[in-house]
Amino acid sequence: MFCVRTWLAVAVALTTSFWLQITSPGSSAVTVMILAQPLRGQMLSKALYRLAGTFVGAFVALALTACFSQDRALLLGGVALWLTLCCIMGTLERDFRAYAAMLAGYTVALITIGCIDTPESAYEVTVNRVSAIVIGIAATAAVNDVFGSPTAWAKLCSGLDTVTKVVGRISRDAVAGRSVPDVTALVGIAGEIMALTSQVSFARTEMSDGRQRMSGARSAMVALLEMMNCSRAIAMALERGTIAPAVIERVRAAFGDGGAASSTRAAVEDLEQLARETHPDAAGEQTRLTIEEAWFVERTMSLLSYWRWAKDGVDCVHNGGRAGTQAPEFRIVSHQDVILALLSGLRLLIGFSMAAGLCILTGIPQSYAALSQTAIVLTLAATTYNVRAFGLGAMIGMPLAVVTAAVLNFGVLTKGSDMIFFALAVMPVIFGGCLLLLNPKTSAIGFNAGVFFFVILGVADQQSFDPSAFISRNEQYLFAAVIIFIALTLLLPPSARSRRFRVAISIGHDLHRQFEGHGEQAGSALISRHYDRLTKILMWNTYLPPCRARERVFRRLASLDDLNCALARARRHLERAATIAQVRAEAEAALRTTTIYNVDSAITRMTIHANRLLALSVDLPHGEMATVLGAVSGMEGAIRLLERNRSAILLYDILPVPKMRWRAM
Repeated sequence: MFCVRTWLAVAVALTTSFWLQITSPGSSAVTVMILAQPLRGQMLSKALYRLAGTFVGAFVALALTACFSQDRALLLGGVALWLTLCCIMGTLERDFRAYAAMLAGYTVALITIGCIDTPESAYEVTVNRVSAIVIGIAATAAVNDVFGSPTAWAKLCSGLDTVTKVVGRISRDAVAGRSVPDVTALVGIAGEIMALTSQVSFARTEMSDGRQRMSGARSAMVALLEMMNCSRAIAMALERGTIAPAVIERVRAAFGDGGAASSTRAAVEDLEQLARETHPDAAGEQTRLTIEEAWFVERTMSLLSYWRWAKDGVDCVHNGGRAGTQAPEFRIVSHQDVILALLSGLRLLIGFSMAAGLCILTGIPQSYAALSQTAIVLTLAATTYNVRAFGLGAMIGMPLAVVTAAVLNFGVLTKGSDMIFFALAVMPVIFGGCLLLLNPKTSAIGFNAGVFFFVILGVADQQSFDPSAFISRNEQYLFAAVIIFIALTLLLPPSARSRRFRVAISIGHDLHRQFEGHGEQAGSALISRHYDRLTKILMWNTYLPPCRARERVFRRLASLDDLNCALARARRHLERAATIAQVRAEAEAALRTTTIYNVDSAITRMTIHANRLLALSVDLPHGEMATVLGAVSGMEGAIRLLERNRSAILLYDILPVPKMRWRAM
């Protein structure tokens, strides 16, 4: 059905373009092929961003042509710099926002390079291009609405339901003392949760109350990520076997199955009361909670709250309206690899400059078609994870499109001239391109072969059947394919090892700032970036040879970033505890211990102050007690992770150097 919808949209777009006598009707078919997405929300979202990117690119193209139409070198230089800027922005963005940035770049290339010898026609070319794109968007939207393409909302609901069940099961197993998945498996699940951010942006375009539903979805996603963090901490707290059986039994009784939202408040209050009471230890003597037991209790309390937010968020997505409860903040952010963005921009600048230099040296007017094609593919390649595969896809896909266009143009289209015949003739090509696009292994080939087929065919009101004109036009596209392949495989090709190294550097940098006391505070941004980093490391590892070393590197980096999150959480709760009069002095002293210059000293001082804070919290009222418990829990989690990562912190030289204080002489 995806293939059928795409074919019908191409037929409608071409028919409309011919009827309106658009100068380049093939552009509307290209737009349809670019917008070809299996889900309605994906198509609508991409259409909106494509329209925005086209208008921005058209405005810049007219401005560059007006300023530098008399100087070819300056004009191409301006295009190259604009392409580089758009490439950098597109690499830092995600989903179709990245596509809009790329489109704003290569639209300038198409218009300015296409009019480089006739700058007076730039306005007409711009109007025709924008018109063709609007026609393609309208045709795609109409066909998808009439034939009821699958919705991104349904896929979002299904994905949320699945991960909620999985994370809920992990949470129950953690509290019950059963084994939970290792960090690699948990990060894989977190990757599925983070991937839902794309479905959230797609689904928002499909529903009138999309804003409220998507707020619920983001709240649920943040809560699910926090639930996994709590489950990992609970499993870590129980693994040493130092928590009193009476505490474990009380916590499990209060937790129940964890999913009853109506009892969450009562369960949290019961666990808070547990922190005030004495209980028998392993020797049968009455004692109060240790900081390890406080960690276990507080993480279970938080788990209950997060579970309620997750359930209410999922219900909001399904049923609409406002969620009954929401996470205090649900901003989801991703890890930004600025170095990768700059390298992608530099690669495009070098590749485009090489192609432009060859075009100027040859002096062949038709060679500028190859330059436009080079600009398009080099720009779009920056958004892909595997740049080399995209270059190989261009090397295979464009010749495939040329051969297919030649067979169709000289073997089929000569036998008929009406629109219905043309639509039936191109149907196998569109079906083949869509099937290649749906397969991740051949998507790059499908993109280059399917999207640029109509450009290579040279669709026009009066179709040309001159073999020499066909060869002259398409040898430039083959030349572009060679340049693209060289640029993407030989010019600064990004490696999985270097990308993983840059993520590791960012983890070390953030942890260093956390040790200095200037790190990011705990919240939805920190937890989502944490799991996005680990998801990226896990993905880059799949491109490396399988060995134990890559698994050890992943586990070490995950543990170091866990320490960053634990210190941020401790600092947030300690700052809140410092507003409580009864514990202000101790909380401020404890907060100073989270500035770390020596691991062993920090562990000792944090343990002392955590015990003192816990002792002072016994008489605090409801709410204030929970705040102090959160501070103690955060400190204990940080202590555990400092012990686990002591050697790595020293090896990688992450600790800051104490600042010298000079006295006035």
